[in-house]
Amino acid sequence: MLYTSKTQTWVPVRIYFSFTLHYQLNFCLVESNVERVTHCMAEQMVGTLFPQHTHTGSSIQDQVDQAKAEQERLQAAYDQLKQQIEQREHTEPEIDLDNQTRVTTEMLYKLARQVVPLDLPGRNIGLFGVTATGKSSTVNALLGSKVAGTSVGEGTKEINAYDGQNYRLYDFPGQNDELSYLNKEQIALIKGLTHRLVLITATVKEIKKLLNVFEATDLHYDIIINKFDAIDFEERTALREQINREIKESQLKNIDHVWCISAKYPEQFPDWLQMVNYLTE
Repeated sequence: MLYTSKTQTWVPVRIYFSFTLHYQLNFCLVESNVERVTHCMAEQMVGTLFPQHTHTGSSIQDQVDQAKAEQERLQAAYDQLKQQIEQREHTEPEIDLDNQTRVTTEMLYKLARQVVPLDLPGRNIGLFGVTATGKSSTVNALLGSKVAGTSVGEGTKEINAYDGQNYRLYDFPGQNDELSYLNKEQIALIKGLTHRLVLITATVKEIKKLLNVFEATDLHYDIIINKFDAIDFEERTALREQINREIKESQLKNIDHVWCISAKYPEQFPDWLQMVNYLTE
C-alpha cells in the first residue's frame, strides 16, 4: 500500500499498480514467434492508440477505474493484433504452396513437351472425362457391344484398352488433375493417340486442368457434350452457345470439333454419325 500527506493515512491503491503490472507482463509475455513479431509493434502502437493520462484532481478510485478501462482497451488492441499475425502465418504458407504448385506444373509442361510419342500402330482413340460423363457408354456405343462396364460411383481408375475394327479405344481414368497425367508414360501414350475425345456434360470447367495439359503440349482434341438427350430441347441451343463461349474465354485453341451426342441414344443426334465417320475415316 501507499500512504498520503502528513497523516500517513494508508490508501488501498496497490490494486492499480498490481493490475497495471499484470497486464504489462501479459503484454510482453507472448507466445512463440508471435512474440518476436508483435512485441515491438505493439509497444509502438500503445503510445498512439492509448496515450498515458495524468489523473490530477481525481480520486484514487477514479484513477483505478480509468487505469482498468485503459488496460482493457490495450488488451483488446493486442489481442486483435495477435490474431491478425496468426492469420497471416496460416495464409502465407498456402499462398507459397499455390505458387510452388504453379511453378512445378509449368516445369512439368516443359518436360512433357520433350517426351517422344509412343509409336502406336493403326488408329488409336483416347476418351477422357471426369466420372459420370459417360466414357464407358461411349466406348460400348462405338464398338456396338457392351464390353466396358459402366458405373455410378468412382468409375475408371486405370487406363483400359478396347479393340474395334482397325482401331483401338483407350478409356482414361476420370480425373481433372494435370499432375495425374504429367508422367512420362501417360504423356507418351497421349501424344501417340490419333484422336483425343474429351467428354463433358455441362461445362468445359469439368475437365479444364486436363485441357491445360493438351494446350501446353500442343495436342489437338475434340469436345464431346454427352448425355445431350437429358437436356431439355429448348435449352440445347443455349448450352451449345455456353460451351462455345467458355472455349473462347478460356482461349482453348487446339479444339478441332465440338460434338453434341448421346451415347445412350446415339441415333437421336446427327453429330454421332459425323463423329464416327471422322474417327474412322
